[in-house]
Amino acid sequence: MSRSALVLPVAVLCICCLGVLQAGGVVVIYQASIEFSGGAPPAGPTPWLTVRYDDGGASGSVTMTFTATNLVGSEFVSGLYLNVVPSMDPNALTFGSPVKTGSFTSPAIHRGTDAFKADGDGYFDILLRFATSGGEAGRFTAADAVSYTITGPASLTAASFAARSASRGTGYPIAAHVQGIGTDGCLSGWVTVPEPASLSLLALGCLTAIRRRPH
Repeated sequence: MSRSALVLPVAVLCICCLGVLQAGGVVVIYQASIEFSGGAPPAGPTPWLTVRYDDGGASGSVTMTFTATNLVGSEFVSGLYLNVVPSMDPNALTFGSPVKTGSFTSPAIHRGTDAFKADGDGYFDILLRFATSGGEAGRFTAADAVSYTITGPASLTAASFAARSASRGTGYPIAAHVQGIGTDGCLSGWVTVPEPASLSLLALGCLTAIRRRPH
């Protein structure tokens, strides 16, 4: 699986991946609004899910917030897949205690370079595995949100998460498995941001989103 670097233009904003200057740092936002595996898309308006990274203008610590922005009805997330740049070992990252909006069970967090495959495309470095049993109260569903303070190497910033998955295709910066779709809740789909080639960040200089090493 080949991976290559994609230089992202300065001062360009994309609806699916936004980079915003903040007190000398970068806020990276991914908005999931396409289904990429041939499964069923969620029924609500896009974006269905939002992942936000904020380094607060300093390095070594990043706040990651995941929100079920526009899920509806019985829809819920069973897994969120994330990446870090190849120069960073995902096992060197520590996730603090979750800050939650909603009654859902806190996800199990797994880390490993190219260790987690999203159906249809891509190997990812971080997996947040959410509960699928226990009914609606235990699941990550409509209007739920969770935030983590992620600490690690001194070089860690929001831009450290601007990387695509290892892939036979284009690769994606995030992916999520949404279940409980449809009238009877028996359908599911894998969602991500629109066309990865259009990913853009606004920063002080050219930032690079890197496709990871061949798997």
